[in-house]
Amino acid sequence: MGLREKKAARTRGQILDAAAELFLSQGYDETTMEQIAESAEIATSTLYRYFPSKDLLLLGRLTESLQLGEALRSRPTGEPVPEALAATLLATIESFDDTPRFAELRHVIDVSPVPRARLWDVFMQSRSELEKELGARMGMPADDLLVMMTARNAITIFEIVAERWWAGDHTASRADVLDDVLRSLDATGVVFPAPKAASRPKSVA
Repeated sequence: MGLREKKAARTRGQILDAAAELFLSQGYDETTMEQIAESAEIATSTLYRYFPSKDLLLLGRLTESLQLGEALRSRPTGEPVPEALAATLLATIESFDDTPRFAELRHVIDVSPVPRARLWDVFMQSRSELEKELGARMGMPADDLLVMMTARNAITIFEIVAERWWAGDHTASRADVLDDVLRSLDATGVVFPAPKAASRPKSVA
């Protein structure tokens, strides 16, 4: 990372920290972009250059941890897809912040309609990027059914692992929770919806 990128990352972190403190101390709706800029000691125009809207400030830390396509892209080119996907899920889950403040910010997201809706958009974009990267690795179009099902199954596993880890006491590592879920998949007997039964031709009398 060059000097300019380091400075930008430092400024971004400074902004997110300032915004988090204000959101938690006075509420999301009550906090203005001007207050955030003042607290971060930057110009309002600089703030908007980094974060065009307030909801992106609240989602900042979380969206950084949802870059599944980018995580897959960082894996070695010749790595088998199953291993690459497992490593991608682990890297993404391990990037989650588990500090009390992050948990408090997640609660603010849950009770704030605009950021909650934007999070869904971010999640859909992340899924699209994963499908695109996965398709490139598999030599198929991103909208191929096999690619889409592989990507979406991986995302479902990601959600289950994240939920189990957050709900636990955090004594088990995230890697152990992921491995436990992956090892249990073969025994789940997942049921897919059945296609419409083919109509049988009428017998000739």
